[in-house]
Amino acid sequence: MGDKNKIISFYHKNKRTILLVLRIVVSVSLIAFLVRTQFKDFSTAIDTLRLSHKGLLLLSFSTHIAGVWITAERWRILLKAQDVRLGVGSLSVTVLIGFFFNNFLPTSIGGDVFRVYDSSKKANMPIEKSASIVLVERFSGIVSAATFAIAALFLGFTAIGDQSVIFPIVIFFIISLAVGFLIINPSVFKLDRLVNRIGFLRRIREKLVNVYQTLKSFKKSKIVLVQALLYGLLLQFMVILNYFLAARALGIELGLVTFIFLVPVVLVIAMLPISIGGMGLRENSTVFILVALGVINEDAALFSLIIFAMLILFGTFGGIAYIVRPIFGTRTKNRIEEQQAKSNNDPAA
Repeated sequence: MGDKNKIISFYHKNKRTILLVLRIVVSVSLIAFLVRTQFKDFSTAIDTLRLSHKGLLLLSFSTHIAGVWITAERWRILLKAQDVRLGVGSLSVTVLIGFFFNNFLPTSIGGDVFRVYDSSKKANMPIEKSASIVLVERFSGIVSAATFAIAALFLGFTAIGDQSVIFPIVIFFIISLAVGFLIINPSVFKLDRLVNRIGFLRRIREKLVNVYQTLKSFKKSKIVLVQALLYGLLLQFMVILNYFLAARALGIELGLVTFIFLVPVVLVIAMLPISIGGMGLRENSTVFILVALGVINEDAALFSLIIFAMLILFGTFGGIAYIVRPIFGTRTKNRIEEQQAKSNNDPAA
């Protein structure tokens, strides 16, 4: 009994570290599984990469740059509606650094934690308010992804292989809306006690309520929410272009409609909190869908790893920005202080 208590005590003290290690193991295992099962001959993959269209790969990578600016601008207008003034340049740097943290924190939204903290510190606003604004921004992104998925159905993308995707998607969205409604309003079916007892549901409810309250505060700024949604659609399209152009660079001849459907599905799967930054989940789900659509296993796996490499490379730029930003910040602060000192000592000023 004593050993059991020691194990439980050790787990509670080191819960975050243990879960982080487990997620790293899951991510690495999933990538290793993908490489081992999908590549029969590495020389074929190397030849495909060598013959790939480098211009299209570069263009595909550049969509990440556009994505940073779009995200920063969407965030800026939401902050402005809450009387928080931060420039798009400053927010772009924060978003870029968020990419870096996405590669090392659980799920593909780990960078949002940094964004919440950083914007709260920059604008000197309560952390709860900062978190709510970022959650509203994320919510607009989810709505945008759902819009593209539904648009893909109307554009004729109705099956993966021989399996229809219409009913699963419709059922998924209905269930998601119903669950979201019940979490926010558990008293409807007297589920208050159940929600309050389960920590996971309680935390989700608190976050959704925060989003709801922040959305209510935007009542006088409905145009801002429309703008945020439009920016969300544009951002989602950039991600779709990222996938589409990279696929074309490798000679994968799938239409844009395929990726309008594929990207939202893959991004939702990547949000599951069992890996680091969605690593492994994103790649394996991409390969599964592409192979079902007739793409050769090696090409599908190579494509997914190229998308993964782009994310890592862009995250590395964010890491560099995280390191050098304090240096430039200190220099700017010293320069301002020097100018103020000169102005105070100049009799003609």
